[in-house]
Amino acid sequence: MLASTLQTPFALSALDAAFYQEHGWVTAPTVLDDSLIDAALAGLDQHWTGHRDWTLAGARTHFVDWMPGDGAGTRNNEYLSLQNEKVRRLAWCSAIGSIAAAAAETTEIRLFDDQIINKPGGQTNAVVGWHVDADYWRTCSSKNMLTAWVPLHDCPKEMGPLVVLDGSHKWSHKIDRSILSFNSPDMDLLKRHVEELSLECKPVTVSMQSNQFSLHNCLAVHASYPNRGSRPRVAPAVHLQDHSNHYQAATKPDGRPVQIYNDLICSKDADGKPEFKDDSIFPVFWPAESETLPQNGARC
Repeated sequence: MLASTLQTPFALSALDAAFYQEHGWVTAPTVLDDSLIDAALAGLDQHWTGHRDWTLAGARTHFVDWMPGDGAGTRNNEYLSLQNEKVRRLAWCSAIGSIAAAAAETTEIRLFDDQIINKPGGQTNAVVGWHVDADYWRTCSSKNMLTAWVPLHDCPKEMGPLVVLDGSHKWSHKIDRSILSFNSPDMDLLKRHVEELSLECKPVTVSMQSNQFSLHNCLAVHASYPNRGSRPRVAPAVHLQDHSNHYQAATKPDGRPVQIYNDLICSKDADGKPEFKDDSIFPVFWPAESETLPQNGARC
């Protein structure tokens, strides 16, 4: 049975689920409680002071972990829900899982990893470059994985919210994705490339209010422009696995094996391969049966 037919406490309409399948992105209703958002912001501040509820080896060597003194540009902290209890309450919320399951038409949603991006206000060159999430997850078998983007405040256009190339999950395999990068400041290069291939380059700015989140497919091309507002733009990106995902070996152009941090920190299966169903690293968000997931009443 597909999740779209299951009884879920936080619903995504059939029209919205169909919109996600066609366009590669969708915005969810206002289902996130203020207390979860406030806690996540407090947890991020805790993290920057050096506080850890759980220690995760490899910070700043195997994954990005911005700390004071690292510069005044865009801040990126990865795997926070495995290190901070307050961030975990929001990132592991079952509302995200149930709505993501309906959008992706899967019976199960698991965490893959998460990060929080903080773009200071008034920095006209602080962009997140065009990229495709699946290119960073090459040891994942599924092309149905997705990301929940969760602004921790109202996020109008001037604050540089997520921008998705509408429908690009259907044609991103046709473009030269080696020219794309999360860290690239050239926001015009992709448009030229896409138009040369006679594909439609239709960027959609996903402005949202607090208590909402968006979902985008792992093959959707997306980015964000500078935060021209007066205060920081703070948003977790919670990366999610569908039921079909499992480890697959991948190689770099020079023939060396691809290995991502997720491959290192999880348990291994009987063949010694990374186990992407390791509940200690990749908990199930939906169906929401785990006692580790927040169950905060009507608005999780």
